[in-house]
Amino acid sequence: MVPAIRAAGGEVVAVGSRDLERAQRMARELGIPEALPGYEAVLAAPLDSIYLPLPNSLHLEWAVRALAAGKHVLCEKPLALSAEEALAMERAARTHGRVLAEALMYRYHPRWEQALRLLRSGVIGEPRHVAGSFAFRLAPGDDYRWRAELGGGALYDVGSYLISASRQVFSAEPLRALAAARMREGVDVRCDLLLDFGELGSAALGCAFNRGESQWLRVEGDEGTLRIPLPFTAWTGQQLPLYLARSPVGAEERLETQAADPYREMAGQFMRAVRTRELPLTAAWEAAANLAVLDACRGSMASGAAVPVVMPPG
Repeated sequence: MVPAIRAAGGEVVAVGSRDLERAQRMARELGIPEALPGYEAVLAAPLDSIYLPLPNSLHLEWAVRALAAGKHVLCEKPLALSAEEALAMERAARTHGRVLAEALMYRYHPRWEQALRLLRSGVIGEPRHVAGSFAFRLAPGDDYRWRAELGGGALYDVGSYLISASRQVFSAEPLRALAAARMREGVDVRCDLLLDFGELGSAALGCAFNRGESQWLRVEGDEGTLRIPLPFTAWTGQQLPLYLARSPVGAEERLETQAADPYREMAGQFMRAVRTRELPLTAAWEAAANLAVLDACRGSMASGAAVPVVMPPG
């Protein structure tokens, strides 16, 4: 994020940590002018905006405190642990007249925008089914993603990408969710999801910390299929193609895409939103809608039954 902010025309002036020595080390390594002792010191500093990459369970508290301190906030995904929390953060942003955005960087990549344009053009007809996986091997240890009290688990960490992408493909919210998970000390090591979009279609998604790296998305329409390798982590300099197969089934057509740094694109759009007060692409209400699906998935993991997706009152 630090080079991305700079590349987008911003200035990184301070970094804060509970451990001042860690903050000083990061400041030296990244050329940041000031290291601050604790999060409160960051809120008190004369900054326009804050990038908040703390563990998931701390997003609500520190985003609300930052907004109340007059800072704009770019907060790591998931924005919160529930739709209700995300809406509370959105209310705080409105109350204090500040911009709040979720750092869901793949949404800003021109490759993803290209994929959505193709789908909207009807090149595969009407989307009927989304299949996808986002998995990697994460060794058990001190990583916060292994700690339930910090909002760990595969669903929050990588499942949120898959759910977001499915919602974007259908331009709609699922009606209900069915989820099955393998748990380890209160944390979902893997989670398999089935989202019901009613007459529009369905999504079958898998996320995990105990598999070899796997990241792909396939959108099946009534007239063809669009396949997207590495939909969420196309990094700087990578020109990763899309693959189109039209019905009747034939050879896939390779579609070239634009290389970009999604973090730079995200930082630039966030800064424009701060200047103009326009609604960010990944605004809090959008994050809340995604979290409403995660809420249903978590409910289904606990009950073993399909759970309706319900957005709490704003």
